[in-house]
Amino acid sequence: MYFGIFCDYCNKFVQKEKTADENMNNIYLKKLPQQGFATIKSSLQQFVQHPYQFQFTSIFWCLSGEAFFTIDGQKHHFTTGEIIIIPRGSNILLLDITSDFSSRLLGLSKHIWLAARSAFSPETMQSIERRPHKGGDNEMEREFVKNIFRQIDIMESLVNIQNEKSEYCRQNIILLINALLLYIQDLKQREESPNKEIISETRDKMFHDFRILLTQKFREERSVQFYADSLKISTRHLNAICQRASGQNAKEIIDQYTIIELQVVLMYSHKTFQELVNEFHFPDQSYLNRYFKRHTGYSLSEFRIKGVMVD
Repeated sequence: MYFGIFCDYCNKFVQKEKTADENMNNIYLKKLPQQGFATIKSSLQQFVQHPYQFQFTSIFWCLSGEAFFTIDGQKHHFTTGEIIIIPRGSNILLLDITSDFSSRLLGLSKHIWLAARSAFSPETMQSIERRPHKGGDNEMEREFVKNIFRQIDIMESLVNIQNEKSEYCRQNIILLINALLLYIQDLKQREESPNKEIISETRDKMFHDFRILLTQKFREERSVQFYADSLKISTRHLNAICQRASGQNAKEIIDQYTIIELQVVLMYSHKTFQELVNEFHFPDQSYLNRYFKRHTGYSLSEFRIKGVMVD
């Protein structure tokens, strides 16, 4: 009898903890689009064995424990001190977590994310996204990451208290994320060795190879046929691989990648439209303008004047 009462109490306690975690995440998701960023500590219990597509670029920092998950079909092991960047639109499946798992989650609007990463090449971003990076093995580096998140907490508190400070806070968040990206880039360079991680499944490796090739060639080549020929597979096979890994076909991935890079250049550089035509190898300005408007709803000049980021 007493054991039954104890079990009932435990179940209610676990449910209460889970409900509290879900409530915190609901508040987090509500705040994010309003202020452009939001941060939260979470055990991610409610995501275990539930596929999820990220609506915002998110940065995870593992505070304790371990997690096992897939991002766009690739398996990862996430442990204490590691950091991972998950781009908007990525599909994640949390396979399992240890009982002591806890993470810090930072979500970013497209505007803040693109501003923070504008100083980095597409190749660099491709190499550091969607994979865990082991944090520094000394106290100074751990304190550096902690300090970044402390300052983010301060910015979030400030914007909650004084809404007129929101733009000031967003600009500071951009600088903080930029510093974090520089740190992750340095971690990656130190991690690199001749014994690179081997991707075991052929289809996952093919999608990985396609994404790498895309970062190298998207300015010159945007046809599915080119990438299929380069990978020595059919366009049908490439589309199937992309659909399985990301939920998008190859052409959608190519266009999305190109549009994001065009938006970054338009918003954070003074390049002329003709320079964009030359850089991205479009036939002429008219063609580029139609291509951009078809995917964003804005002409090049409208986008540059309004300075909006388009989903």
